[in-house]
Amino acid sequence: MIGLLLAAGAALVAAFVFAPAALLRPTFGAYDSDAIQDALGRALVEYWRSGTPAFPARLTTLVDYWFQWHAIKVAISSLLVIVFALLATALWRRYLRARPWYAAVATAAAVLTVLAMGVLMLNIQATAVPLVALLGLLPGRTADGKLAQVLSEMREGLTESASPHAGSPALTVLLGEVERYHWVMVAISATLMVATGLASAHFWKRRITGDPGATRVRFMHRTLGVIAALTACLLLLMTGASALSALEPATTLLDVIGAG
Repeated sequence: MIGLLLAAGAALVAAFVFAPAALLRPTFGAYDSDAIQDALGRALVEYWRSGTPAFPARLTTLVDYWFQWHAIKVAISSLLVIVFALLATALWRRYLRARPWYAAVATAAAVLTVLAMGVLMLNIQATAVPLVALLGLLPGRTADGKLAQVLSEMREGLTESASPHAGSPALTVLLGEVERYHWVMVAISATLMVATGLASAHFWKRRITGDPGATRVRFMHRTLGVIAALTACLLLLMTGASALSALEPATTLLDVIGAG
């Protein structure tokens, strides 16, 4: 059982890295980060100068590609969470029945489950609002040519209310997308924060009320309680940071495109 779960986990990690490019190649061609960055720069220039809120065809294609890319990763990372959780459960059971050193690998599997959950959260966020995730590929301060001019105009529109670029339809859409991007993470992280907080309380209660003679059982509950509590704290910080980013979309967008 443990061997099968380890093999499944390794296969899913490999799929997470390679599957999106392979699955999307027939529709969009081979993945090339430089080509995507270049295409994104040209699409943003076209969008900014179009004077309309509607995405041009080139930008729509890129957004569709990034949506599907992260949707595939959502599916794979969901399976990773399940596999790592099952692996942690199997290892903890082995620890309770066999050698003490299983506690170390069981704890590692529990931590891997938390990390996989974090990866899943980020990919859900990127799938929900792929445009903002895509903007992270822009060269920002190192841009040149037409893109550098457009980014400069965007910064001017974001920082100077009297600027003619402040009312740009494209800028209005981008600010709305940034808000939505971070509110999505607030919803995800707040929900999981409550869940992990309750899980931590449950494990801690089991540790206190368990059989005084069951040393390994108490150790397992204590360890899982600490992991869940730390995860809840991290999710609390993530919720707060995402809420601040959503409430200050102009500042957040400046950070994305390069503040200067």
